[in-house]
Amino acid sequence: MKKYLPLAFAVAGVFIGIIACNSQSEEIDGEVLVKEVWNAMATCNIDYLENIMDPVFRSVHEDGSRNKNEEIELIKNLNLNQYELSDFNISKNMNIMNISYWVSVTETIDEVTYTRKSARLSVFSKTAEGWKWISHANVLPLTS
Repeated sequence: MKKYLPLAFAVAGVFIGIIACNSQSEEIDGEVLVKEVWNAMATCNIDYLENIMDPVFRSVHEDGSRNKNEEIELIKNLNLNQYELSDFNISKNMNIMNISYWVSVTETIDEVTYTRKSARLSVFSKTAEGWKWISHANVLPLTS
């Protein structure tokens, strides 16, 4: 029995390490995810956005819905100026995180510039590669 004791401790250590890693990945902050996405949009970090956006990504804006590629093209032309994110509300289960928030921003959408405060919703899904951005709603009215 004594000869198996070191093996038992080693196996227990591996399981504790796995549980600790999984617990840490569960502790991701939705506000941090949204702020990272906005920073990437503001700095036009397309590589980051392409990596964090799930292939099934969908957005909805007053002028319609966009898939991942269409949203990336929109982001490339946003020309974000200063923005402020506030009033985060986060609901999360093991694999889905819904984050609603307010943003005050000057942005350009389809060649029209807007400066207003509006509600947004971003949804992330936990995958084997980490949290992926799967949908976004921008309820900014596109009328003057």
